[in-house]
Amino acid sequence: MSDNDAASNIVGFVIVFLIVLGSSIWVFFDAKSIGVKKGQIKGVVDMGPAGWFVLCLGMWIVGFPVYLANRSEFKRINGKAGLPSGQSTAAPAVDIDQQLRRLAKLKEDGVISQADFDEKKKSLLGL
Repeated sequence: MSDNDAASNIVGFVIVFLIVLGSSIWVFFDAKSIGVKKGQIKGVVDMGPAGWFVLCLGMWIVGFPVYLANRSEFKRINGKAGLPSGQSTAAPAVDIDQQLRRLAKLKEDGVISQADFDEKKKSLLGL
């Protein structure tokens, strides 16, 4: 084996290692952002983000495709289907508007105090 062949083999190994490591790290953080937890899916794929990371790192050729195949199910279970990465499943603005109107009515009717109204309003608006 020549020096060029050995260098090519080392470069190839490093590239494959970086792909496996990078995609395994992505799986870990993606699973955390989706909210994957042990106990959500039955069977061999019942694991949390750390389990998925270890599976992908140790048996990438199996783990990575299996994670991708189950990713949409995890997103559905955790209510994140159809949301761009980084967004949460916050209540729509219409619901907040309706809740604020109900609170104002309760305050007008004397059921809750101004302080209770202000506290709940801040909570609903995320302030």
